Amino acid sequence: MSLTASALAQEYSTCTNWQQLVRGDDYKYATVIRISDPGTKEKPVYTGFWFYDEQQFDVSGRYALAMKVYFQDRDVTATDRGDIGYIDLKNSNIWTKIGETTAWNWQQGCRLQWRPNSDEILWNDRADDGSRFVCRAYNFKTATTRTLPRPVYDVSDDGLMALTHDFARMKHAGTVYVGIPDRYEHDRTPAQSGIEEMNMETGEIEFLISVARLAKLAFPDGYKDKTNLYFFREGWNPSGTRFIAFLRNMESPRHVSGWSISADGKDVRYFFDNPSHHVWLDDDTIFEGRYFAFIKDDGTGTILPPLAKVDANIDPTFLPAPYSDWILGDTYVLDGVQHLFLFHQPSKLFVPLAKLKATAARRGIYRVDLHARSNHSGRMLSIDASHESLGRQLYTVDIGYILDNPPKTDH
Repeated sequence: MSLTASALAQEYSTCTNWQQLVRGDDYKYATVIRISDPGTKEKPVYTGFWFYDEQQFDVSGRYALAMKVYFQDRDVTATDRGDIGYIDLKNSNIWTKIGETTAWNWQQGCRLQWRPNSDEILWNDRADDGSRFVCRAYNFKTATTRTLPRPVYDVSDDGLMALTHDFARMKHAGTVYVGIPDRYEHDRTPAQSGIEEMNMETGEIEFLISVARLAKLAFPDGYKDKTNLYFFREGWNPSGTRFIAFLRNMESPRHVSGWSISADGKDVRYFFDNPSHHVWLDDDTIFEGRYFAFIKDDGTGTILPPLAKVDANIDPTFLPAPYSDWILGDTYVLDGVQHLFLFHQPSKLFVPLAKLKATAARRGIYRVDLHARSNHSGRMLSIDASHESLGRQLYTVDIGYILDNPPKTDH
């Protein structure tokens, strides 16, 4: 472990390997600041953003999106509402509520996010008549809300197109959207259920690929397992020409495979097995946190040598330019704590940012994952955490002093 001093005399620690990072506890950690109101002991409030790889901050970095809920450690029911709003980071962290949702889960929330290149804030909800899942789009400038006919999973970087799947069909732990039954529950590989593309301006829907079609590619001898296949997670590449999608089931052992699909749904090729937490580097390359390695979108499934030996499944994020040689990461609970860190690719050094005691449920669907994300400048981070024994709360971490003084590459 070594220390690096910034121009402001702020120091931070570096580690040469993963074991050094997770076993140490005398590092110069970054300052973690709570920005959410936990309520009172009698009326607690739990606040978070829930997931990573979506924009929590507006372009200016002033407003951070959040959802507030009022219980923990139990299943979400169809009547449980979350409050949607934003926190003003430059005005005493004042909270402004803009809407509600009954379409959320413990692991990924309601897919709350700023729509790129617009003034809209997006989140998933159930329609007013309860018949289907939809997306609410709140205009930050006009304070008006419109409703789009499908829920969103991932929105293209230009903000024009969203990918969506059959949210009622997701069944694995912590991902269930309750309140609407799976219309094809008794069909293991339905032709009517699949991935759709939604125009974010008009709400026009285009069906791209069915579970049945991908099942034939994944199981050329026929799908023989007893549990249903379904899509879970889609993500556009930076230019919106292709996207990754997960095909999975609930078998033991489970099937989870990653597939690369063209924007029109016509060209489909195998990507890699057991995808988990990933992020696109460019149009042809994904970084997979499970392997801490790059994988080319070339149909071979070849996992390149890892950037470092990391004994954990990481939630990765590439910081935006000019800091794109930094990887932001966090861990599940390891020996009672969660680690927040940076990895500097040129020097291959880890920078420990926080080591936080996990006081929420440590396993299972009620846990609180950090799921770190950055603002548009890359200099401010946000995490969900439970280390203050207040349940899920929202925090920011300023890392500008580290980015301004990166480690030297001659260690």
